[in-house]
Amino acid sequence: MSWLGERRAAGRQNGRMDIEVRPATADDSAALVTLIAAMGYDVTAEEVAQRLAELAEGDAVFVAVAAGRVRGWCHVYRSQSLIAGPRAEIAGLAVNPDFQGGGVGGALLRQVEEWAAANGIPVVHLRSGSEREAAHEFYRKHGYNGVKTQLALRKSLV
Repeated sequence: MSWLGERRAAGRQNGRMDIEVRPATADDSAALVTLIAAMGYDVTAEEVAQRLAELAEGDAVFVAVAAGRVRGWCHVYRSQSLIAGPRAEIAGLAVNPDFQGGGVGGALLRQVEEWAAANGIPVVHLRSGSEREAAHEFYRKHGYNGVKTQLALRKSLV
């Protein structure tokens, strides 16, 4: 079935797909690998399953499912700093490119915001690569505002 046929088969409600957002499980690992690869990262299903099992208490990974298949995912965790106080940090969010614009990303953001509110966290924060202009527009459309530009640095210890 083509992606368009698949998208139509996903069902519609008020012009949007019928989307279920639920916690991710190890059974979702293969689907998550595909979505993570679309973001430009290389991981295996085994690594994803292990990372899901090793999440810190209080972290949450959600998947958006339409027509019985994972179409997007989001990882959120509680962050606490002396500078910013408590906030929910989105560590990653991705939607299958064939399903972008169908409400999947918005459903994931709503789930994150509900999770934050239920955990007494007043702010949702995220970082998005400077080259991801379409993602920036998506976040702005959902009420997120740019707060600063920064350089990401990393040092490998192994």
